[in-house]
Amino acid sequence: MSNDGTVGDEAGESPAEAGDDSRDQSAPPEQARTEPGTEVSASLRERRSTFFRVRSDTGSPVDDIAIEPGRRWTQAEADRQIRTFLIRMAGNRRLTHRTDPVELVRENDLMLLFGPEEEEAFARLALRFPDETVAVWATLLSGGDRSEAFGPRSRSERRDEAVVEQALRLGMRKRVASSLLLVALLAGGVLLGRPLLEQDPVDRTDRSLRFATVEEPDDVDSAEAGTVSGGPPVAEPALTAVADRPIAIRRGEEPLAERIMLRVPDPVLPVPRGALAAAVFEHVGGQVALVGPDGWVESACIRVSVVTDRLRPLDTVIYEGPDAACPTGLSGRTASVTCLGSAGIVLAIRIPQGEVALVEGGSGWAEAVRFGIESPVSPFGQWETLAIRGTISVQVDSASVPVPRFGGAVGDELTLDLGTGASGRRTATCTLV
Repeated sequence: MSNDGTVGDEAGESPAEAGDDSRDQSAPPEQARTEPGTEVSASLRERRSTFFRVRSDTGSPVDDIAIEPGRRWTQAEADRQIRTFLIRMAGNRRLTHRTDPVELVRENDLMLLFGPEEEEAFARLALRFPDETVAVWATLLSGGDRSEAFGPRSRSERRDEAVVEQALRLGMRKRVASSLLLVALLAGGVLLGRPLLEQDPVDRTDRSLRFATVEEPDDVDSAEAGTVSGGPPVAEPALTAVADRPIAIRRGEEPLAERIMLRVPDPVLPVPRGALAAAVFEHVGGQVALVGPDGWVESACIRVSVVTDRLRPLDTVIYEGPDAACPTGLSGRTASVTCLGSAGIVLAIRIPQGEVALVEGGSGWAEAVRFGIESPVSPFGQWETLAIRGTISVQVDSASVPVPRFGGAVGDELTLDLGTGASGRRTATCTLV
């Protein structure tokens, strides 16, 4: 018998194994003796057979342990506190006592008693443990290193573990990369979508179409009398553009994307690409001057719109020449002609100054002018839409450009000078009406 009361625990054999060896000689070798290293004492077998009992309804025996806050214990102090905790948790069970609390736990299978309540109470106790004690008991309570739980790993097991670990790292990298890509896409969507969703846009006065002068009451009176102050109509290059974008949609039953023609020969268009130029002026309000080939005005269906940066129209006018026929259903009001000629025309249009409150909510500024010539469309013809269009707008990174002003009296003949283009000087004469 050993000092701690166990029988056969130190000798490595049980009383049943100390009997007559002749009784085991006929048994197979693997059954003749217990496998070395797995023998347990009779007292330990008896204790394990009666280890579990019905627990009391009063709760865990360690629930009411009071842990006073203070400095961290030394390792010896922590071991004494842990031993006290374990003995109290064991209750009236018979224990094989050990000085080292780790050995006490292992010798008496006390890890089986750790439930949620016991772990919570032990965690409160561990707040005053030194770091070394915390590491040891965290390993015990988590079950230790599971990969070594059944002995040292073989070479193949270590190799397989390395393969699995590498696959996990690769999967984690892919997940992180996917998360970063998703965040980038969301950030890009927010940056691109914010201008479309914001109800109160930032002040864009500097980019709006701003008149060079402010009309005084005398100017209004003189305009009503038929005379407007100002020089000849010389266009500002930053506020001049040409119609170079054809819009051609074939008639048919196919989807719209399949019926859009990207290449259209110039003879089919109302005027060739680049042949029509337009500029913005001020003359009793906003004006748009258009200069093209000789004789184009009489057979032209012209549409001009003042729009915001989101292409929301603030005003749209339509001019139909004497020999022209505009497509049915074309939206816009009838234009007021300011100056008329065979190769040039000036149409009045409202260009709001400053911020404009929109009926659908939010605000906008007059930042661009869209113009174009629309071809008449027959219900039985080849085209559903056929036009040549252009846009006048101030560049984003440029300074504010004022709209130039021209003057004159009714009946005066003016020369519209829109600068030089690919076909030479773009000028035309017209008469103020």
